[in-house]
Amino acid sequence: MQEQHASAALPGSRRRLASSKVSSGAQLRRWLFGLATLSGVAFMATPAQAVPAFARQTGQDCIACHVGGFGPQLTPFGRAFKLGGYTLQGGSEKHHIPLSAMLVASYTHTTDDSTQPFAGFSANDNLTALQQASVFLAGRITDHVGVLGQFTYSDPGSQSVGWDNTDIRFAHDYQFGSTNGVFGVSLNNNPTVSDLWNTVPAWQFGFMTSPFGQGYGPAAPMISQLGAAVIGTTAYTLVDNHWYVEAGAYHGISNWWNQQLRAGGAGAVSGYNPYWRLTYSTSKGLSNYEVGLVGMDTKVNDGVGASNNEFKDYGVDASYQYIDGGTNSVTVNGLFMREKQDYSSDYVAANSSNSSNTLNFLNVNAAYWFQNTYGATIQFFDTTGSTDAALYSSNNGYNNGNPGTSGVVWELDWNPFGKSWTNPEKNLRLGLQYTTYNKFAGSSQGASGNNSLFVYVWTAI
Repeated sequence: MQEQHASAALPGSRRRLASSKVSSGAQLRRWLFGLATLSGVAFMATPAQAVPAFARQTGQDCIACHVGGFGPQLTPFGRAFKLGGYTLQGGSEKHHIPLSAMLVASYTHTTDDSTQPFAGFSANDNLTALQQASVFLAGRITDHVGVLGQFTYSDPGSQSVGWDNTDIRFAHDYQFGSTNGVFGVSLNNNPTVSDLWNTVPAWQFGFMTSPFGQGYGPAAPMISQLGAAVIGTTAYTLVDNHWYVEAGAYHGISNWWNQQLRAGGAGAVSGYNPYWRLTYSTSKGLSNYEVGLVGMDTKVNDGVGASNNEFKDYGVDASYQYIDGGTNSVTVNGLFMREKQDYSSDYVAANSSNSSNTLNFLNVNAAYWFQNTYGATIQFFDTTGSTDAALYSSNNGYNNGNPGTSGVVWELDWNPFGKSWTNPEKNLRLGLQYTTYNKFAGSSQGASGNNSLFVYVWTAI
């Protein structure tokens, strides 16, 4: 989801290269089919909710768990539901089938044409009839065990079905004297996918992004590139509804499983790689506040030497949320992450000019929703780092041997059923997103050529 992502393409992933061109007739057929799909998705969405299986299980409208009545941004109730292992019941369907799906259709225009478009697509103005389709296994398994599992078909690019965000949880309440808490264990395939806040890479804005856009640029912290390429177990606890602590380790999946699951990912993750998270949250009136730390140490063997490259990520995040119960919702999320990179292996192989580098990533966004129906979001992102002529070479798509990328994302959203005008179970989002770049891949010159207009229709069924 991202996806979200959460997930979905990574925010920092590069555009894949394809040499074939599309004929004008094929492009016209794609346009006509895409227009029909967009219209059909928009006006014939079946009754559903943010993850419809969860909604049927809990008996809650989507606005109970999600800001704007559509995921993945969580409300306090949504965070409590996730913390408790997806096990809360309350719906009228006691034996519902825990399956849901989502469909996304989109259109993208970039300022400059792509010189190497995806196979079957044109250099610009691409309307994708089915950008993404996902199937979810989502719901309670036992009194203390629940699951959120996702498989996704993505197009363009891979045009295949692959393993997406998956989180299997055990959770149990406890009390020691005057101290109350929740203890849980998560088996998952994406560091930060188990998190409760929309600041960390797995769930931060943009929740839906263009497959033809450049996202946050070509360089990204390793922690944001591991989705579906690793599997790990973390243990967590929330104490007195304030202090949240989570820790665990991740291991790369084997080549065989990678091929079977079409996981992709960052490369051969070596050994067991520790992950940790600490947050403090509180509420006052209708407002919620959070501040936290997050970190991971990842070893990757890229096959060029016997030793590993190592990436140590340290982040600080904060979140503010105001929800008045139906009319106004305001959220502000921020994350600053610093990555210390040890390129011992690549340095020996001359793939890096430095044996060690740093990469800094900043992401700040603010959103306002009116009546859970009309939303506006603005986001600022900025990536800086060490100058490395070999690692950030022109052959790798960079300028001046530097990863620097910065810009602003503007988005307007309409959730026609967020206020439950006609049917409290319908779930649909129409989004208009525009991304502007002040700097891209180390240079301000020509950065605006990567600006993109992205229009999407996102529905759950």
